[in-house]
Amino acid sequence: MNRWLRRLLISFVTGVILLALGLYRLNELNAKPIEVSQFSWVNKVEIYALGTLMSLAAWPIYPEVAREHMMLYAPFDEDPKIIKDDFFLQSVVVQQAIKEAASTKKSQRLAWPASAYRLSFDRKKYQEARIALALNGAYLSVQDNQIVARIKIAYPRKFLAPLVAVPGLGVISVEEGLFWILQQEGWYHTGHVEYVAERPL
Repeated sequence: MNRWLRRLLISFVTGVILLALGLYRLNELNAKPIEVSQFSWVNKVEIYALGTLMSLAAWPIYPEVAREHMMLYAPFDEDPKIIKDDFFLQSVVVQQAIKEAASTKKSQRLAWPASAYRLSFDRKKYQEARIALALNGAYLSVQDNQIVARIKIAYPRKFLAPLVAVPGLGVISVEEGLFWILQQEGWYHTGHVEYVAERPL
């Protein structure tokens, strides 16, 4: 039992140290000007590893955006990747866009404020954050009996995304431009995904 407790304690302490180091390095990287020339090869490796770790950590909470991020690690096909999933239909923003797309017969751009990204224990706010992270900037269309949300899987040059509010520390944010740097260097590959869901009756 003592050996098991010792291993558990070592694992916990190691995890806390790695988390603290990761947050420190994230803060340092967030503060750099978003110019390819400002980032060394070591910085790019840090960002690459950070993206992987963030996706793994986010998977249980934000599975769609974690999956989208991991798609960047391999080249896309010319045609969009089709994913049949109706997770996004629960969003207030999406429901409004469906009404407008159905009445105008035109695609509608989905947009949320950055504040919508924050993790919340309120079920509705959490669901909206999950959908916003996966589909902000997507174009939604109504095609016969289907709802299609088309999103380009790519990071903008500069956008500070607030993710988690930590009491006493403030808000943990990620500068998405860090991942844009890797796109410019060819370490990440961009492409399109279409989420397709049956239109509710």
